[in-house]
Amino acid sequence: MVGRLFFVMVRGILTANLPQLQNLIKRDPTAYKEEFLQQWNHYNSTRHLFRLNPDDSAGHFRELVTFLSQVATCYPNETAEFPSHLSSLLTDNYTVLSQEMRKSLMQNLILLRSKEVISSIESVWVPFSSSVTHQTYALLVS
Repeated sequence: MVGRLFFVMVRGILTANLPQLQNLIKRDPTAYKEEFLQQWNHYNSTRHLFRLNPDDSAGHFRELVTFLSQVATCYPNETAEFPSHLSSLLTDNYTVLSQEMRKSLMQNLILLRSKEVISSIESVWVPFSSSVTHQTYALLVS
């Protein structure tokens, strides 16, 4: 009984400690799928709120995006739309996003490309889309 209680307490702590959860997921994705899905649902809720007000909880949102970028290869079906979420956030909100947020979103798209989650064509398309000027692209990566 004590072992089970400890396991439950550890699991509760994991959802608040993304780097530790990331490490455990990479070691055993199946065992931590429930915790991943909690974070995925939290990300989706936060993303919808972030679209309404990009300045609110930007730091926490960046942490969630980085976490999901790191573990996306462990859950390809669940995160299939994740790269398009990031692209959409950049192209739809680039003028109101902070420099730090733009940089973080671009870095995570690049990470997804290096992990072969997205193709090079998809990752290059975002900054060079017709809605983003060269000046804006300079802001994105500066």
